[in-house]
Amino acid sequence: MWRCSAVLFSIASSACAQDGPIDFPLAPVMELAMVAHLGRDGFAQRLAQALPDLVVAPSGREATGDDPWLYSISGHFGGTGAHPRPGAIFACGRYGLATRDLFVEHGFSTPETFALMGDVRPLIHDSAVWVPGAIARLHCTFVWDDAETVRILGRGAAELGLAAFFETVETPAAALAPVFGAEGGYDLLGTNAADALSIWVESGWVELTNGHQEVSFRAFLMGGAV
Repeated sequence: MWRCSAVLFSIASSACAQDGPIDFPLAPVMELAMVAHLGRDGFAQRLAQALPDLVVAPSGREATGDDPWLYSISGHFGGTGAHPRPGAIFACGRYGLATRDLFVEHGFSTPETFALMGDVRPLIHDSAVWVPGAIARLHCTFVWDDAETVRILGRGAAELGLAAFFETVETPAAALAPVFGAEGGYDLLGTNAADALSIWVESGWVELTNGHQEVSFRAFLMGGAV
């Protein structure tokens, strides 16, 4: 566990060159939820400010005439640790009402939606939590399996980080406790974020298992946002 290895996406990178692992910047990453109004290029710039050694993959979904809120962006961050493949990756996807309705009508496995689903990575219950007035959803996930690239984020630090954004921080009922290793895993979900006029941060998640660590958030852009 927690050695350099390939993770969910294989993105070309230079060989190991960094001096040591980075601390995951939980607060700056959660603050990215508050810029769900930015387009793909603007959001990539904010990602680069939050995450050290950010590398954005050249591929990604762009806005369309049917859905001007749609984009996807992915890549890696934090260097490459002791392995030429990155041990810390990220993926973000935003889409609007037109794409939401397409997913509701056709599901995720039809020819119309399968490739799109792979890019913007909808969550199965996006439409169920979509509040009246929301015009787009942004979801980001950050995953690492290499503690030589990014240090493990302990439970205490994760709780404090989520508590800065959410009124409720708890272990969800569906937590994957059986896969947690002897080093001490946890699963924390933050909900009930402070009210905002233009952005609703629906949830934030920090998970540590015996194979990886993951941080994610889901936010909705409300109508009338600039």
